[in-house]
Amino acid sequence: MAMADWRWDDAAGRYRDLVTGRFISHDYVLSLIGQSMAATANVTDALGSFVSTGAINTADWQSAFFQEIKAEYIRQYLAGIGGRNMMTPADWGSIGGMLKEQLNYLKGFANEIAAGNLTEGHIRSRMAMYINSAREAYERARGRVVGKLGTMDEVHWNLDGPIEHCDDCVSRENMGWQPIGPTGGFPTIDGESFPGMGDTQCLTNCACSLSYQNSATGEEWEG
Repeated sequence: MAMADWRWDDAAGRYRDLVTGRFISHDYVLSLIGQSMAATANVTDALGSFVSTGAINTADWQSAFFQEIKAEYIRQYLAGIGGRNMMTPADWGSIGGMLKEQLNYLKGFANEIAAGNLTEGHIRSRMAMYINSAREAYERARGRVVGKLGTMDEVHWNLDGPIEHCDDCVSRENMGWQPIGPTGGFPTIDGESFPGMGDTQCLTNCACSLSYQNSATGEEWEG
């Protein structure tokens, strides 16, 4: 993601363009994180072809693919938190926790490939879902920023993009503004949720996002 001419404004929890001095819109940041995930998916798509044809073995595929997943999660989290300079040990721990979960899923995925249970199309499709799951990292980081700002107390689930959304995401969007979860997520019966987390019918194919506002003033955070 090209952010060389941006600077993070910690007081506002937003990026500022160093040339114009203006804030960067959240919609534009969302477009960039989408481009990043798409670019990574294009790179890893070739890995799916290689492992399905036997050009590389499953162990090498798993190692190479996990490195791509790791890099994308880090990029997404950094974009949400405001850059590397804003990272704390807790933030790195959050990334580590998400990656540990993905690695556990990936081991099962690799076993299915090794057993010959999946076609090339299935492999490539599932690989794309792993990359898409990195959206959770971006949204979790934004939740931490909101917590640090301390001025927002409600969250809204947004249906983004001209795509068909699953019933779970539509239901959450229809709920309107809700109290923010413990770490900045959308409240659910079991705790809280972030787009890309995989707890909706669309799983990690989720293309939604979260917005935040102050319930007393109606002010919405543009970060």
